[in-house]
Amino acid sequence: MKLSEIINQCSDKINMYNFKDFEVTGLVYDSRKVKPGNIFFAIKGLKDDGNKFIAGAVSKRAGLILNEEEINAESGMPLVRVKELRKLMATISGIYYGNPSEKLKLIGITGTNGKTTISYLIQSFLNDAGYKTGLIGTINYQIGNVKLDSSLTTPDSVELNMMLNEMTKEKMDYCVMEVSSIALVMERVYGLNFDSAVFTNLTSEHLDFHKDMKNYFESKKILFDNLKEESHAISNCDDNYGKKIFNDCRAKKFFYSMKEESNLRSFNEKLSLSGIEFDVKWNGEIYKLKSNLTGRFNIYNILASVSTVLQYDLDMESIQKSLLHFQEVNGRFNRVKLPNGAIAVIDYSHTSDSLKNAIESAREIVNEEKKYARVITIFGCGGNKDRTKRPVMGDFATELSDYSIITSDNPRFEDPMEIISEIISGIKTKNNYEVIENREDAIKRGIELSKEGDIVLICGKGHETYQEVKGVKSHFDDKEIAGKYSDRAK
Repeated sequence: MKLSEIINQCSDKINMYNFKDFEVTGLVYDSRKVKPGNIFFAIKGLKDDGNKFIAGAVSKRAGLILNEEEINAESGMPLVRVKELRKLMATISGIYYGNPSEKLKLIGITGTNGKTTISYLIQSFLNDAGYKTGLIGTINYQIGNVKLDSSLTTPDSVELNMMLNEMTKEKMDYCVMEVSSIALVMERVYGLNFDSAVFTNLTSEHLDFHKDMKNYFESKKILFDNLKEESHAISNCDDNYGKKIFNDCRAKKFFYSMKEESNLRSFNEKLSLSGIEFDVKWNGEIYKLKSNLTGRFNIYNILASVSTVLQYDLDMESIQKSLLHFQEVNGRFNRVKLPNGAIAVIDYSHTSDSLKNAIESAREIVNEEKKYARVITIFGCGGNKDRTKRPVMGDFATELSDYSIITSDNPRFEDPMEIISEIISGIKTKNNYEVIENREDAIKRGIELSKEGDIVLICGKGHETYQEVKGVKSHFDDKEIAGKYSDRAK
């Protein structure tokens, strides 16, 4: 595609009077990937500044360089200063890849918790109904039969449009995408044509980036404010933010809930270690939904997913059948039976609210099983991330669990014991915990403490298969470690 063709389709025209037209060979914002004829976006990111690498992009014969900063440019350098560079990058990416979000139905899921499980549930329902569905999210990216490792929950606009374009080539009908608050603020999904948007809930997270809950909420609201009238907006009305998210939203609105009256509300909920079941009322009929998933939070995830696919041509009978064979998502409340009759649960819960939900679900399951058993929680907090949640998580863990082991997660560049100290600062009165900095030793200890009927809840890393210390990632898998020491459960 010629540069002139791209520029002519941009709403914000770029002044090109000093440049010759050329064939654009690709779009990049990483100077290391620049090839002759590329457009290089000198983005100022969270960790680095693309303006520092403009000279390198020139030496690699980038055809055009776009930036926002005033810099001393050499004569003849193919550099154009623009406003709102991230928005422009998203716009150009859409044009270059043929505006692929308009050629399939794009479903976006946002909120603090539940995005990954909901995305997999929606994909499963659609696939079982005969549709071809791609997926973009925390665990991986799926394009047809190809699975790619996920580097970001929501990739930048260049990669997003490239993947959506590949999906259209594969004749995909839908793409289900997790949409993070950071991605919304940083314009990664700007200009994408979302057919549906789903909101789960909002609790304290990413406040190192957003600073306060108001900004965090406003970032989520971007997705809904930009929906078209013919689009679908689905939200959890049991969450206060879930009600407000529809303010200024023009799309068709649909609520789900477990408590408040809504378009799709659950009742007669039953939970056990083997799964959950509950009733819903739809079109005047009562339907029983059964799932191998467990935990009260997964009822919300199922309600969100069912609410979404009901906006299309799926019927409740086919959804019921599809849900029966849906298996738990990797790292999301995965159950591992121990030889002594206890259960180890591997869960990604790494926010204060998700940790609370996981422990409360484990407690409820233990109570439902009518076993006088314990919940033993093993958790830590990641380094160089939101510090405000650390004391809150310490409080929740000790108040809600019978026993807790506080350990290391991904300390990154922080001192693990300093992170643990911040967690402990939130513990109020209980002395039902111990500190074991080494995560493997902590898991081993939790399993050794367990008895028949206990749930050993191992939180924080879920699907992750690494431990990051001082910028170095080493292999570490909670599920593998639990299996390694399962024979200690006697």
